[in-house]
Amino acid sequence: MNRRTTLMRLKAIFFVLFITSAVSAQVSFTPESLSAFSGGESCIVDMDNDQLDDIVRVSGTTVNILFQTASGFSEQSFAPSPQQQNPPNWSIAAGDLDGDGYNDLFLGGTSRGTFLFNDSANGFSTDNQSDYIFCQRSTFADIDDDGDLDAFVCHDVDESHPYRNDGNRNIVMDQTLIETADLPGNYAAIWVDYDNDRDIDLYITKCKVNSSPGDVERTNLMYRNNGDGTYTEVAESLGINDNAQSWATVFDDLDNDGDMDMFIVNHDFSNRYYKNNLIENNNGIVTFTDIIGTTGIAADDLGSWENVVADFDNDGDLDILSELSKELYVNNGNNTFTGQDLSFNDGAIGDIDNDGDIDVVNGNTLYRNDNTTNDWIKIHTIGVESNSNGIGARIELTGTFGKQMREVRSGQGFRHMSSLTTHFGLGPSNTTRASVNAITIYWPSGTIDIINNPSINTTINVTEGQTLGLEDTLINNLIIYPNPTNNVINLNASANMLGAVYTIFDANGRRVMNAKLQSSQINVSKLSSGNYILRLISGEKIKTQKFIKR
Repeated sequence: MNRRTTLMRLKAIFFVLFITSAVSAQVSFTPESLSAFSGGESCIVDMDNDQLDDIVRVSGTTVNILFQTASGFSEQSFAPSPQQQNPPNWSIAAGDLDGDGYNDLFLGGTSRGTFLFNDSANGFSTDNQSDYIFCQRSTFADIDDDGDLDAFVCHDVDESHPYRNDGNRNIVMDQTLIETADLPGNYAAIWVDYDNDRDIDLYITKCKVNSSPGDVERTNLMYRNNGDGTYTEVAESLGINDNAQSWATVFDDLDNDGDMDMFIVNHDFSNRYYKNNLIENNNGIVTFTDIIGTTGIAADDLGSWENVVADFDNDGDLDILSELSKELYVNNGNNTFTGQDLSFNDGAIGDIDNDGDIDVVNGNTLYRNDNTTNDWIKIHTIGVESNSNGIGARIELTGTFGKQMREVRSGQGFRHMSSLTTHFGLGPSNTTRASVNAITIYWPSGTIDIINNPSINTTINVTEGQTLGLEDTLINNLIIYPNPTNNVINLNASANMLGAVYTIFDANGRRVMNAKLQSSQINVSKLSSGNYILRLISGEKIKTQKFIKR
């Protein structure tokens, strides 16, 4: 046997051992009963601004909070004033709506929505919205890019409702905030930067009871953010306009290649309208390809409501928790998954005991994750120009392992609310996989922070603008003309910048335009007269220049 043959056999043995190890990996949870409480959907979020996740349960009259402490839970109940008029029977969302540092809530009921403003130790103030809506998934996001959170709530029987927030507890339903299809069947919404242009887009997962295949009200929709306050529906052009009675969609980087993939769970309604579940792999050129047939997840395992992801085993790959025949699908790191039986199939997710792994809360049961071996890192984002939670931010970890990325989101899956603290698994201790070179945060405002050589097995609090890491590497050799301009600026850079992300800031530093560069021209005709800064980012190259709009 020659040396080449021996090496090939050794590599084959190593590959088999690696796959066997990955496939046999198990995640275990220990159930723990919580105090009895009859309320709506589960919620994990920091409610007292101590950077520790708490457990929130809400009924029609009471907000019950299990505050996380170093020694366990401290339980308190609050009666909002005036009394809220519905529990979150269909969904709950959380985020700091008024910028006071304390997370507020939205309760999605069967006929209206309620905002609960967190008054810290003084309890909650209630804003019962008067408009009729059969709420499904509720979400918070800065839809109008003004620095505070708005709300978007899926409507089961009519057009979904956007709620505009002025940051001072004045919230009104406003269809001009984002115009979506005037159709029923809106079950789940998720805000995601699917095209890597550094702004949030909206995907709506749709299902309409008693509709037939092909009916428009059950076709999933993608609203691409144009970067100027408008959105364009593009699901068909991307190949993700599923018409199969979908209930919830995951958008996350399942293969760690730097773009957002999809997992859509579908329903069959007693086999009358049959269609497979889908795992859509992002091709990196803003198209998607269904690969579920090779992933180990059954395409015809239908009927799931919930669908969320997290790195439950802290190995650096995202796993899927869903109401399928196997409740947990552990990511093997090669676009395949191994199904595992659990005693639960959904819930809010977050690190509720601050030990670095992801736990699950479902009703009155806490499922503590038993992982004790793999390294991790958590990031708590504190916005300044952006909303105070950093909701909408993209966070990237780079190291010898390559890249991992997450987004800060309020409202994923179908109904529960999960942690706003971003979690990354890093794999076994004392390995190169656990080494992190840098954390890069792309904030909704356009600010970019870089934390070099961060500590691991800890939570890092990052305040927006504290590092401004890329500002030290600016290359001011971008020529734009004419300057001043009336309608169009032309670009002449020392390197080809096509495909770069461009951002235009006004004189106050507010981002007013954002998109990918498709040509050497940018249309600025919609901008008001004044002074602006253009920034281009392409890989590690950053270029800026001032210009005047007449």
